[in-house]
Amino acid sequence: MQAAHELRQKGRRPARVVRVAAGLLAALFLAAARAQPVPVTAQATDLTSSAELMISYRHQEHMWQTPDGALHLLANRGTTRPNPGLVLFSSYDGGVTWVAKLALSRTNRNSTADGQLEGTTLSVVYGDADDGVVFAQMAYDSVTGVWTLNRTESVYRAGAMTARNPTLAWDDSGVAWCSFAGVYTANDDIELRWFQRPTEGTWVDTGTVVGPTDNRSKERSARPIRIPGGMGLIYRVNKTTYWTSRPNDAAPGVLADPRVIHVGTARAARSDPYASHFGVVADDGGHLQLAIADDGAAMYLRYSTLDDTWTAPRQINGADALSYLQIGLSNGQVQISLSASRGSGAVYLSNDYGDTFTQAFALRLPPASDGVSYKTGRVETATRSRGPLAVMQQYEDQKVQRLMVYSVPVP
Repeated sequence: MQAAHELRQKGRRPARVVRVAAGLLAALFLAAARAQPVPVTAQATDLTSSAELMISYRHQEHMWQTPDGALHLLANRGTTRPNPGLVLFSSYDGGVTWVAKLALSRTNRNSTADGQLEGTTLSVVYGDADDGVVFAQMAYDSVTGVWTLNRTESVYRAGAMTARNPTLAWDDSGVAWCSFAGVYTANDDIELRWFQRPTEGTWVDTGTVVGPTDNRSKERSARPIRIPGGMGLIYRVNKTTYWTSRPNDAAPGVLADPRVIHVGTARAARSDPYASHFGVVADDGGHLQLAIADDGAAMYLRYSTLDDTWTAPRQINGADALSYLQIGLSNGQVQISLSASRGSGAVYLSNDYGDTFTQAFALRLPPASDGVSYKTGRVETATRSRGPLAVMQQYEDQKVQRLMVYSVPVP
């Protein structure tokens, strides 16, 4: 019996070798195939709006994923009813169908918002119909799928200044920071303002003006982001990007002398009217990952929180001209998604904290159709996500703003 068993085993060895060889060959073919971007097609969603600012601006965060895997999007519905203005939607099928959960009162077609998700608590700042800035905090119940609005507070109430495109971040001591562009009604001068909210207090103006005050250029936006022991601020004035920061124990109005980290090209073939075409995310390796759309080029920079240095900007896309981009972390990898609105849709991935990027996926536009335009092709992803990456892209269909979704199988 033992001899017969050994004979059977010997008889199987050649077949096993063949199977192993075939598996290796298949792996080689798969690796070769992955050298080419995997095409991904879009699927229409049921979200519509009458406002071009449906998911604006790029430096703001509008979509998040809660621990239960659901996606949540704060979109501007314009004057579309029901639920005009800013509305928080939830999706449980990867971004194809959406349910309106919570409408933010006194918002209109010009309102934009920015939010930060911590677990199941979402904090947002947004512009209201009175040209002020409002802070709101809401909680999500993953069992019932219900969002509950817990508080609203005034950050800035319009008086001599009109506020627009606010952004929000919390430092690691529990203090909230908000920056927005303010336009003086008397002379149209514009500047970037810097507000704070103590752990349990009211919003106060630090008195600090970020960058210049003038009426020569409306192109300016700012994005605060948490760093260990402090708060960083990335801001742009026209085509120049700056970095400044502050320690938590400094006086509220203290910001370090700004550093120029990127100077954009002089031409303006692809308009960035509010200098907002950029995004940043903090990874788990002690870096800030920054992407900037610069007249068709996707520029990438990385900041080390350990030694306070920025890398030199480098272009990661090819010759195709992008119009919008978004950066985030998908399944632990850095992802940069480029809008397909100019036929250059792509998802670039990095699994080495941005040392190298590979175009892993190509986002394909749907076939041409009468009345459909992709000129408003803003793109949105969750800053941090697990599972398939949902890339939302805006487009126009018979004069109505809509969103389509690419479900990208990021490994």
